[in-house]
Amino acid sequence: MKILLSAFACAPNQGSERGLGWNWAVETARQGHDVLVLTQIELQPEIEAELAKGHLPPTLRFEFFMPRWLDRFQAKGVAAGYASLTWHLTHLMWQLLLYRHVKQRLDVGQFDIIHHLTYSGIRHPTLLGRLAAPLVLGPLGGGERAPYALRQSLPWGGWLKDLVRDLHTVLIRLDPITRQACADALVVYVKTQQTKQALPRRCHDKVAIQMEIGTKSEPGPARPRKQPGTPLRLLYAGRFIYWKGMHLGLRAFAEARRQGLDARLTMLGQGPEEAAWRSLAQDLGIADAVDWVAWVEHNRIGELYRAHDVVLFPSLHDSSGNVVLEALFHGLPVTCLDLGGPAELVNASCGRVVPTSGRSEAACVSGLAAALIELGGSSELLYSLSEGARARAAEFHWPKLVKGFYEDVARRLQKDSDRAAVRVSEVLHAGPH
Repeated sequence: MKILLSAFACAPNQGSERGLGWNWAVETARQGHDVLVLTQIELQPEIEAELAKGHLPPTLRFEFFMPRWLDRFQAKGVAAGYASLTWHLTHLMWQLLLYRHVKQRLDVGQFDIIHHLTYSGIRHPTLLGRLAAPLVLGPLGGGERAPYALRQSLPWGGWLKDLVRDLHTVLIRLDPITRQACADALVVYVKTQQTKQALPRRCHDKVAIQMEIGTKSEPGPARPRKQPGTPLRLLYAGRFIYWKGMHLGLRAFAEARRQGLDARLTMLGQGPEEAAWRSLAQDLGIADAVDWVAWVEHNRIGELYRAHDVVLFPSLHDSSGNVVLEALFHGLPVTCLDLGGPAELVNASCGRVVPTSGRSEAACVSGLAAALIELGGSSELLYSLSEGARARAAEFHWPKLVKGFYEDVARRLQKDSDRAAVRVSEVLHAGPH
């Protein structure tokens, strides 16, 4: 297919949205598709340097677009300390301006599809569906939310932020640009069921669940079995922010230890909740069983995963979960809540997903503790889940992920074409009235 790929965030050797845009674009071209990437100019030198190395498919091309005044707005906003808000507003204005840019400069009819990829959130709309090619949206996230029962012990600032986020999610259904983009789309891919429910109901029949993150290689060799008599080594990796849920995770760890689980927990990361979480660990009497690691070089991440047995990741509203996929890739079972992206990635073959519906905060904490105790009680179970984790990660190998995605798009294009042909045939056979 000839694909016009909208990837505002796209750069080599980056993580998060930029890495998503780059990895998706490169793998799409490697699958044999002709790809023109629409992106902004912030990391244009890095992209051009990578292209100059000559190891990328010749069918991968880039169109850089950023009005000077918008570039200046972005720079001033970031310098003033409003990076998150500035990027959101910059992307919104970039998308609105991109429509006119593409309409004036490109023959859109030459493309089989327009694929809007990044930013990959439902709060970041596009007008590209107004152009003369089928629009594919996503995978999108952002509709995930924490149950009110699990907000009981959130800091007041976190509680307020989640409330504002909920209100914004509700208003998305009324946003005219989002409604129009969904109406124009051939298909809307979303990361979770909760995001599907956040979109206008009239488009639900064209929504499909699809994760957007992948692995660059197949999982490595099997992990050795845990030796009897050794403590269960738990790992949390991620930002120390309220919605990552480790105020619940620390309580679950403490409860499991009270019930006899021999375990240690490594907390890898930094963030505004660090002081509160350290204080909580002290209050729970587990401070001597928790190791705090601020940062690890990227080339040592694999070593860190190999030094642990289980990842504890009780996030309240992650859209996907890069940490979860990394853990599965390295053969670590994951214990999480049935919320957001982690619940889409983890199943009974590779970890434990604790239900939250209709349950109190205390019940969810007990559920997490019970899962940890189960995993720590059987080295055979742990080994079986480790093998299941590697098998699950293999399903998200970039070539397999992207190939399956565009095969599904092609099927939908064919069905849409067949329906159009049937409608034309019906009109022709009906004749004049």
